[in-house]
Amino acid sequence: MKLRFLPLALVFLVTASALLLAPGAFAGILSVDTTQARIPVSSVGPSTVTVTWQVLRLGGSAPSNPGTISSPSGTLIVNGTVLATNQRPLSRFAPGPPATTESLIFTETFTVPQAVAFRAIKSGVPIVYQRTFTDSLPTTPPSSLSGTTLLTPSGPGSAPFNVSRMELRFDDGSRFKVLPKGRRLRAVARLNTSGNGLIRGQWEIATAATTAGTPVFRTLALVRRPVAGGRPVTITSPPLPTRFEGNNLVRLRLDDPEVLFDEPQLQYYVTPESPLPQRRDPQPMLVTSPSLGTPLTLTTRFSWQALPGAHLYKLEIFGAPPGPGDNVATNEVVTDVPLDRAPNVESVRGLTPLTGIVVPAAVTEVRLQDFTLEHLPGDRRYEWSVKALDKEGAVIGRSPAREIYKP
Repeated sequence: MKLRFLPLALVFLVTASALLLAPGAFAGILSVDTTQARIPVSSVGPSTVTVTWQVLRLGGSAPSNPGTISSPSGTLIVNGTVLATNQRPLSRFAPGPPATTESLIFTETFTVPQAVAFRAIKSGVPIVYQRTFTDSLPTTPPSSLSGTTLLTPSGPGSAPFNVSRMELRFDDGSRFKVLPKGRRLRAVARLNTSGNGLIRGQWEIATAATTAGTPVFRTLALVRRPVAGGRPVTITSPPLPTRFEGNNLVRLRLDDPEVLFDEPQLQYYVTPESPLPQRRDPQPMLVTSPSLGTPLTLTTRFSWQALPGAHLYKLEIFGAPPGPGDNVATNEVVTDVPLDRAPNVESVRGLTPLTGIVVPAAVTEVRLQDFTLEHLPGDRRYEWSVKALDKEGAVIGRSPAREIYKP
């Protein structure tokens, strides 16, 4: 076996030597490299990148082998797929001196689209920027050779797309709710995210018809929310069904990204409709100030007598026909005696208040803030009233509508 291989080896060496000694036998590209192995790019917007290429070319034997080294375009590749092309050509003349290795430098500047960085982040791989350089002279070694450099997304949105935490509450901040039929109710989800991506999921509801046993959830609404830069995200549900009595469950279920925790769910209980509007009118509330003719200013004090069962009070101010009020007083009149023994509450029923203020049940006296008064033009008459609400928001008391004038 050794005797057979020796003549073959000698033939190869003789052939190679002949090629090297023959005048003008060959030239070619030996390598294509960049000065930076990795270049950071933005994860939240387009990036301007500068790349410097170094092409080594073998000039060949005497006398010389001049040629042009060129590259028509560069490509941005993610996971083996070309996503964008840099159409700017690069070209340099190479004199090709004999028996010499030439180094040719090419520098270019181009833009990396945000969409390419987004795809790289989602795939969990860097962007590969590639160029192929070709020698105009048909040569051996090869007349074409490719080089690459890596572009790595960086910054707050460069982490993999993920939802690390979800907090679920009702729109009033509670996690459990008891409310009468027909009341409006929404759920609010707050998500901690990282990376860039599209949140896909759905709000789901399990109504009282199924929650006595194993809850059966149905889709209430689809969710599609883009996320950039790992910012916190708030997603509000559509109005939740409150037409039927009983225990209900609501949740936000995510399809993408997949989460490593169990999605929380909220519980709300729908009671029969409040009998108050049908069976009993709100109790009359007694106000003690301001008296009729008192001007409305920052010092005007509104006060009323406490009502048992009240959870909060709502002071509301309504519009009245324009014009100066009658019997405008110069000073505020305050009395501990109720101002209206037989109140007439019909004058503002069904009207939308222009402004107002809500206070807890422990407070029975309030002055309006300047930003509240700004909603009320001057030289006008207004009417005001106080309501008492219970814990479920039902109106259990109402004062008469009284007139007041703002100078």
